Amino acid sequence: MNIKKGIIFTAIFVSAGSLFAQTGNIKKAQTNFQKYFEVKQAGTPQLGTTYITTAKEAIDAAVVHEKTKESAEAWTIYSLVYGNLGADNNSEEDINKAKEAIAKARSLDTDKKNEENIKNSEHNLYAYNFNKGVAAWDKQDYPGAYNAFSDALTYMPGDTTLTYYAGIAAVQSQDYQKGLEKYLALVDRKDYSEHKKIVKDIPNLYLSLSDTTNALKYASEAAKMYPEDNEIANQNINYNIALGNTTGIMSELKSQIEKEPTNKTLYFYLGIAESSLGNNETALEAYKKALEIDPNYVDANINAGVSLVNIIKDELSVINADKTLSNNQYNSKVTALKEKVKPAEAYFAKVVEIEPNNESALRGLKSVYDFLQLEDKAKAIQDKLNAL
Repeated sequence: MNIKKGIIFTAIFVSAGSLFAQTGNIKKAQTNFQKYFEVKQAGTPQLGTTYITTAKEAIDAAVVHEKTKESAEAWTIYSLVYGNLGADNNSEEDINKAKEAIAKARSLDTDKKNEENIKNSEHNLYAYNFNKGVAAWDKQDYPGAYNAFSDALTYMPGDTTLTYYAGIAAVQSQDYQKGLEKYLALVDRKDYSEHKKIVKDIPNLYLSLSDTTNALKYASEAAKMYPEDNEIANQNINYNIALGNTTGIMSELKSQIEKEPTNKTLYFYLGIAESSLGNNETALEAYKKALEIDPNYVDANINAGVSLVNIIKDELSVINADKTLSNNQYNSKVTALKEKVKPAEAYFAKVVEIEPNNESALRGLKSVYDFLQLEDKAKAIQDKLNAL
């Protein structure tokens, strides 16, 4: 996916006389920073080089001077100056100085007079880290992107876009645990534009971590959040069937088929569910429905053939166990079974037509030919299997 590449500009500087003492180096730094910021906002930051340099020199002196080294306003200006220098020059050293200055300013700003500008300075660090994350993403440095977006979250906690970007960067790094942590933080944010995609991806992340319990839980939760979304509903059904919860999902599966009567995959899922419950007859009917929609559906053809063969095996077991049958009666019933199994040949043959080396289909054909006692055909299939 493409990360939004819009550059975030540094925050607006608040220039209120009551915020800054208008004396000495603090006044000089504040005045020159204000001039620098005005030309920067006008789109010509190169014209403000002299102003920001002067502001830097003045505030450097102010924060070490005996009378102003514990001034909240001095450290606030220091954080603004270095935050802008860091953003302008992509300098991590200056950004770190701004970060330390913010902590110092906040500890000294007991009357909260500098709070707005401290927040503005924090926004500078947010912008720097956000843009750093975008740049890392563009270079496919996904761990670097994750770290930068996570750092940006320090200054914009709870921001949905940042949280999501950090999450997808972690996933791209195959650090599924960190990605999951970010995604889970957004589960309750249904107002976020990417929410549906996030809740759909969470079960996949849990499965990547071999946590099938939570994979099923969040697949179900996603389906409840978006009951009209067929893709999410189908994912929930698929997970439940794949992980063995066929009984629990049967009602939802049949309801979804009513919504999507031409969805071949749903009939295929129904066949798998019925097969897992030992219902070969109803499973076969479900696979037939899938094949009515798509006769070339390879998996449905294979499973239809297997279901029919299993039906024949069950019926043959009953015949073999019935000691009251005469030889003629027994032979008559076996002949009927041989006729009944013939559609299985067609299912398996269709697959071999599409995929000549499909081992499952070839083995299915061999079993049919063995039962029908077609030795030449059985041998030909065995030769193909031996050649694979």
